[in-house]
Amino acid sequence: MKKLIFLLAALTCFIYAANAQTKLAVVSTDAIFNTMPETLKADSLLAAYQKGLSETYQDQQNELNTAYAKFVKDSAQMTPAVKEAKRKDLQERIQNLSGKEQQFNKALEEEKEKFLKPIKEKMLKAIQDVAKENGYTHVAYKDQLIVFPQADDITDKVKKKLGIK
Repeated sequence: MKKLIFLLAALTCFIYAANAQTKLAVVSTDAIFNTMPETLKADSLLAAYQKGLSETYQDQQNELNTAYAKFVKDSAQMTPAVKEAKRKDLQERIQNLSGKEQQFNKALEEEKEKFLKPIKEKMLKAIQDVAKENGYTHVAYKDQLIVFPQADDITDKVKKKLGIK
């Protein structure tokens, strides 16, 4: 019985000591990231890049549609061998256009990563710095917690550190 009481007392002290060393903060990364000037600039650059890709794709699609319409119009006057060659050419162009769409989507994702990664790293560094400056050992996403002390929300402090008003 004495061993059980001693064990419970030791366990209680251990839990208390572990809790005394842990200080939890919360942060809204979306609120920070979406208001960073770098994010706004990256969004406009990405929109322009996406528009360019879309226009290129649309131009190629228009060329294919024109070639197909010409094929349909002229096919009655073509020999079977020419007709088959034109049909194969159109099929290849359709496959190429489908591949281009995938290439454009991949290029857009790579461009997003190129622009947004440094911004995310800058935000993360600011969060870490604010946490360290204020003695927080852990920082959680604010949106994932239901109850927390408002005093432990460091979102505004991080914004201030980044120069966001």
